[in-house]
Amino acid sequence: MNPRSIARRLRKRWPWALLALLPALPLAAVFAPEPGRAYAALLFGAVVFALVLAVSGLRTAADRARDLALRPAPAAPAAQKYSGPISNRKQQAYVRWTGRLHNGWSDAALPVLYQTARTKGEDPRYRLKVLRALCEWHAQDRRDRHEPRDLDFDVVIVSNMNLPGGTTSSNEAEILAFREAGLRVGLLHHPVWNWNIIRPINPKLDALVDGERVVRLTSADTARCRLMIVRLPNTMIRLMDDLPDLHADRAILVINQTPHEEYGVAGGYGRSWSIADVHRNLTAWVGDHTWYGISPVVQGILERHHAEELAEVDVAAEPWYNTIDMRLWDRGDELPAFGDRPIRIGRHSRDHITKWPNAAEQMRAAYPLRDDIEVHVMGGHGSVQRIIGTLPENWVSHPFGSMHASEFLRGLDVYVYFTDESYVEAFGRSPLEAMAAGVPCLLPERFRPLFGDGAVYCRPDEVEAEVRRLAADPGYYRSRVEAGRRTVRERFSPQALLRRLAGYGVHADPAVFDAPLAPAATTDEPATPRTAA
Repeated sequence: MNPRSIARRLRKRWPWALLALLPALPLAAVFAPEPGRAYAALLFGAVVFALVLAVSGLRTAADRARDLALRPAPAAPAAQKYSGPISNRKQQAYVRWTGRLHNGWSDAALPVLYQTARTKGEDPRYRLKVLRALCEWHAQDRRDRHEPRDLDFDVVIVSNMNLPGGTTSSNEAEILAFREAGLRVGLLHHPVWNWNIIRPINPKLDALVDGERVVRLTSADTARCRLMIVRLPNTMIRLMDDLPDLHADRAILVINQTPHEEYGVAGGYGRSWSIADVHRNLTAWVGDHTWYGISPVVQGILERHHAEELAEVDVAAEPWYNTIDMRLWDRGDELPAFGDRPIRIGRHSRDHITKWPNAAEQMRAAYPLRDDIEVHVMGGHGSVQRIIGTLPENWVSHPFGSMHASEFLRGLDVYVYFTDESYVEAFGRSPLEAMAAGVPCLLPERFRPLFGDGAVYCRPDEVEAEVRRLAADPGYYRSRVEAGRRTVRERFSPQALLRRLAGYGVHADPAVFDAPLAPAATTDEPATPRTAA
């Protein structure tokens, strides 16, 4: 032990050593020969004892002061612990669970939100926000509580009705056809559990609800229908908690999205929905039902890649095609004025990378850069830039939905639609709208099972030659226009839809669609934007 250590120990222990001597002082006073000396000894001991206590107190105070000076700052108080904005993770959870609370999943959302509000270790600002949302929901539930209704329909359509693309366009076309045929239609908005459920119902569908021929169902209703059409299998991934009491004589599921997002040699990848889950949930809700692919493409994928999973499912042999009313789209028989201006080719779709060829070489071949060819697109600007960089000089780009699709198509001479080769286009409503508008279509070979003779099928490097042939030969151009119209009438018209409906006991006169539209309907239609996915 070194001298410094010994000295440090002595400094700490000498006051207690002196205190140990104090009991000897009374003994000295007792045995001292003179009383005065005894009193002096006692007084001396008391003074020494006081000095020892004073010095020890000063040293302790000095040690504590030094420790406080060297000690790190104390932790922030609770009020400062939650400074700054609420985290993005909590904000996203709040939007997700309050969205489910307000859009059909109250049984699932309420326990989660109540637990969050009761958790003492949670950010108090977040707890307060959740409590406020719960109070607002209860107040709205009391204020907007619907009176129970007993309703009867010919057809009820169940779908996610807040989508911006092809699913909404398909629902709208069928609703319009049913309504014009004199059928009564019920609409049930069923969002997808893990999608954006806070988006409101698409205004195009909301505008069709009149309370008489087209009625929106609520969870308070009891309804019966002859046929229930569920469009979009993803809606059945998880059934809503707040459903109406719905009884359907027959029910079908229209599969307009494949179980996997993409398919290759090794099978599918990027699961979108589970066949087993969807079949189990829909069966639990409505009982026996039939599945329809929306196109031969979807049916072929189900047969090749999912036959074992579909062993217990009733799958129809024929597709449930989308519907389009040519009277709302046809631009007439006048041929384009070729020679007076550049040839206008084009297409329209939402802006997604899979909606375009995934190779820059194929993109440039399908939409060539030529002085006498213009490329007009509505939607997809961002995706094109990701593939080929800046837009070529001969491109004219419009934002998706910036005009009615029929107005955009009236300005085209030839419709050219090529997508990512690995992407499964479940239907292809964009080229269907072009055919209905009377625009010849150039498509990849994989669309042939869907459109048959209605389009010209070629590779991207063959597009320019086909475009020039159409521009140079009026007879050929006119024949391709008529082939597209014929395909629309046979497969995709309201009359074809009513023929399918008759197989389920829902009868209506298809002759109503042979008459031209009333002027008011023709005038109002373009004001309702209807664009493809």
